[in-house]
Amino acid sequence: MDNFINDLFDILRINTTYNSDCLPFGSNNIKCLNIMLDKGLKSGFNVCNLDNYCGYIEYGFGNDVLGILCHLDVVDVNIDKWNTNPFLPVIIDNKIYARGAQDDKGPLMACFYALKELKEEGFIPKKRVRLIMGCNEESGSLCIEHYKKLEGEPELSFSPDAEYPVIFGEKGILVIKVSGHIDSVIKEIKSGVKHNIVPDIAKVTIDKEYEYIGKSAHAMNPNLGINAISVMVNDLKNKYDDKLISLLDKYFTNDTIGLKINSVCNDDLMHDLTENVAIINYLNSNLELIIDFRIPRDECKDIIINNLGNILKDYNLNVEVLNFMPVHYVDPNSFLVKTLLDVYKKNTNDVNAKPISIGGGTYAKAFKNSVAFGTKFEFEEEVCHIDNEYVSLDNLRLNIKIIKDAIKELSK
Repeated sequence: MDNFINDLFDILRINTTYNSDCLPFGSNNIKCLNIMLDKGLKSGFNVCNLDNYCGYIEYGFGNDVLGILCHLDVVDVNIDKWNTNPFLPVIIDNKIYARGAQDDKGPLMACFYALKELKEEGFIPKKRVRLIMGCNEESGSLCIEHYKKLEGEPELSFSPDAEYPVIFGEKGILVIKVSGHIDSVIKEIKSGVKHNIVPDIAKVTIDKEYEYIGKSAHAMNPNLGINAISVMVNDLKNKYDDKLISLLDKYFTNDTIGLKINSVCNDDLMHDLTENVAIINYLNSNLELIIDFRIPRDECKDIIINNLGNILKDYNLNVEVLNFMPVHYVDPNSFLVKTLLDVYKKNTNDVNAKPISIGGGTYAKAFKNSVAFGTKFEFEEEVCHIDNEYVSLDNLRLNIKIIKDAIKELSK
């Protein structure tokens, strides 16, 4: 395991948050991608860099491709909230603490080592197995779109960027911007960094600056966090009779299911809509509000837009769609889902496991015959996109074994 840890630490040390210092996604993302490609080359695999958007490490021959979809980029960090340096990985109590340890560099390295071990054992797949590594999953997935443009779609693929047993469906993602002019006693508000993170700090200036503290979480499970914007509004609404505070209180805070904007939406397979008020910027009476919705049915998009439009017309505020990714669904009885479920059961003895749907969005959305598969187990804490992110070494060991079996079964 020492070589595995050293290789993982090599990429965890690189801050691969989005950066515009070098196209397309930043010099550190390019550096990290090339480090992985170099590791692949030295291990005897074919490698390819696709214009620094993404790259792949390939093993085997044949016309068909089995894709394993991982990403090297990570979400932003608030260093003050970490107990260790997020880009100086450390092992504490058999856990690796670092940004990207679970999402998605740890799983990516488990996939790489699964390929290495299969090659060393003499296994020859009947498909080309490609470990596809993107650099922009957390900020729009333009990397995987670039892959599709140049390479087309794998015949089968899975993304170890979520949880087990196996995920047949992912909710749609709708990102909305509300903007315009609204007067307030407040001079400035700043909160949130990305649409897919529950904001944990809100700073507001009235007569002086105040800071409100929440708890970050992934936008797919906003109920697991404490939204600092809601904390702020809960305090200010009792102190000021103010149009902006009233607007936020009435429609956009203390609600993670769309209830306040009359947009509750659900589905038997995809479950409930979720809402994350992710970012607020307010200065000189100009408001910008970014909201992340995870929707169980595509038609929920129009319901949300129409309801927001009706609500906000009295405030002369604009509603704009920044991004929309439709619901992703693969038949739970398909060869891909059933095979991966059987692999999971074999390696965990969880004989009652059933395929599930989630609110998160993975690279699986990009391809028709693609699902998310692991790498978080049900008994593990959800640590993606939060402070002090970690992954256990036990998790990584078991995942190497599971991914090896998945590759064997899907590349026959």
